[in-house]
Amino acid sequence: MRVVSLGSGSSGNSLFVEAGPRGRTKLLIDAGLSARTIAERLRLIGVTLEQLQGVLITHEHSDHVMALPTLLKHHSFPLVTDPRTHAIIMQSITSGFWRSDSGKLIASRTTFEGELPFTALPNGSHCTIGDIEVTSFATVHDAVAPCGYLLNSGSCRVCLVTDTGEVTPTMLETMRHADLLILEANHDRQRLLDGPYPQYLKHRILSKSGHLSNEQAAEAVLRTWRGDGPRWLWLAHLSRTNNTPTLALESVRTYLETRVSLTKLHMTALPPDMGQLWDSTRLWNSL
Repeated sequence: MRVVSLGSGSSGNSLFVEAGPRGRTKLLIDAGLSARTIAERLRLIGVTLEQLQGVLITHEHSDHVMALPTLLKHHSFPLVTDPRTHAIIMQSITSGFWRSDSGKLIASRTTFEGELPFTALPNGSHCTIGDIEVTSFATVHDAVAPCGYLLNSGSCRVCLVTDTGEVTPTMLETMRHADLLILEANHDRQRLLDGPYPQYLKHRILSKSGHLSNEQAAEAVLRTWRGDGPRWLWLAHLSRTNNTPTLALESVRTYLETRVSLTKLHMTALPPDMGQLWDSTRLWNSL
């Protein structure tokens, strides 16, 4: 499997995944950047939009879906998500407004008429797209049916968990299977409390339907710890106001290093622009 972060954070999220012989199965998870930006960043890794077999959507907030009308207006790959998420996306496209992560309404840049190509994947179910088995699981966020994904191809497993205010037992059980875990570390709690956000927004972020802090992310990693081999951890969806990559990495590392050995953990924090590339074949061979 090859995984590339095209963007991560409140300004937009999109992840590219490919698997199979010569990377013949290609998917996006979320499309919260502009369509032009997604196309350009895919081009940098030798991929075109025409090669995609689908777009998995975690939830309907604008920083995860903004490019959908443009992408699906010009390309035939399906939208894959829970039916409730699909319904509210269609409502947003019809109205011309997306709901942002902070609750504000954002005007859509593109109008779209007609039905989007759609594959239903209810939370808690699985489907197979080409060489990738996709399992969805519910997260806890203020959206209609938010979810994360476990992607399995051959012996490689990638798990994405962002936009959740808490980590449930079901989520923990799924995360234990991951070779690459992409996990939200949205904010430093004290920095958020002392920062410029209005009180209602601070309360929302800290709530069980908000976002994970650095410490919550570290605790989730600890509770899913595996000592049987290398593991890669990408800290994702960092707030530009309430966190920094250095602070997130230091917080998680400090929390973990007094409890477990970190010699087999490869950890990085994803930037808002194009970020890390994870190539399972190359990484396992190097180890």
